[in-house]
Amino acid sequence: MNQSYQITVNDSALSTKRWGLHAAFLFMGCYAVEFLAYCLIDHIFGIYNYYVEEYMPEGAFVIALLIVCVYYAFREKRTKGVMQLKLQFDNDAISLNVNRRQHVVRYHDITEVRKIMVIDRTHTEKGCYRMTIKCRGKGSLEFETTQQEYEAHLDFEETGLAAFYNACKEAGLKCC
Repeated sequence: MNQSYQITVNDSALSTKRWGLHAAFLFMGCYAVEFLAYCLIDHIFGIYNYYVEEYMPEGAFVIALLIVCVYYAFREKRTKGVMQLKLQFDNDAISLNVNRRQHVVRYHDITEVRKIMVIDRTHTEKGCYRMTIKCRGKGSLEFETTQQEYEAHLDFEETGLAAFYNACKEAGLKCC
């Protein structure tokens, strides 16, 4: 079968699948590092200041929150909200190349491939589509059309996800 595709989809943290969990770990890590730095500076230099000790937790909280916000702002600015997805359909698996990372999903692990039109608070008209690959024993992989495709109010067949979905059909996967 050996077919290759390159499509543009909305940016997502594919390696974490849950960006909220990623943000929470980043926040807790920053907060812990700041607390350790405070303890080391206090222990080594012996700085005993009432205001530093009183407002250190609030200051560390605000700084850790700012670090998380700045990280996601730079990520959004760098990726411009989209990512290039390179697909390789082999005889027994799909290879997904995203940001120099390769994910291999075997056909026998895929239970179904589902496409839906998203209508919610931010997407009130047609044009935003989501494709979900449900796998056994692993989390689902979700891909969404870009903001430009949504603003053009395209039909599903006119988006980049349609080529991916049709290739999954040709590979014999259960598509709904």
